[in-house]
Amino acid sequence: MHTAIIKTLEERQRQIHEEGFSAAHDDQYKEGELAECAAAYATAASTSLSISPWPFRYASFNPSDDPQRNIIKAMALLSAEYDRLERAKAATAEAPAEELCYSTDDEWQSGIYDDLTDIIEDRELEEGNTVYIGVKKDAQATHYTGRAAESVIEHMQLQADEEAGEAADDYPLVSLEHARELQTLIDIWATAHCPPDFYTIQNDRAYTLTRADIAKARQESQV
Repeated sequence: MHTAIIKTLEERQRQIHEEGFSAAHDDQYKEGELAECAAAYATAASTSLSISPWPFRYASFNPSDDPQRNIIKAMALLSAEYDRLERAKAATAEAPAEELCYSTDDEWQSGIYDDLTDIIEDRELEEGNTVYIGVKKDAQATHYTGRAAESVIEHMQLQADEEAGEAADDYPLVSLEHARELQTLIDIWATAHCPPDFYTIQNDRAYTLTRADIAKARQESQV
């Protein structure tokens, strides 16, 4: 991954953990202030452009003498604004209807049906029989990357120990912040390159078939 992207992630983590610029903090700036901050730092990286207006108290504007550092700050702020817009979009979007599925066992190993009538007909179920109802949820790659950073660091330790012995006892020295950065990189990579094409089943519950369920299934089967 390009150095600038890695440094941007580091800067964004610093903004969150050291400056307290969390999602809740950023969400209060609904008028594009974060993008304006990014523009100010981006123009501060150039000697030929006038610095863009700063939307907050000028004392909080802290450009660096290093143009690259200003670019990294600008990129991190744009990332924060992008995330804010994503959260705002998600908050206003209409929640999709739950997609239900059905099975005759709570392990979901005996077959999954998308319709209650289908499972009643196919399994020849009767009033009083139990089926299980679940909600389909698209799987997320980050659900399977938990503790991946820890595994990578442990693998590095084992490899170093095999090759260098005691000389590598303290390798690698990784701070909590840098471990979080590695986990973020892994999550980004997994989301971009390993999106699951399957779903998981959540909130499953037992349901006892009623006389009305059986009658409806028989009526629909005759249509």
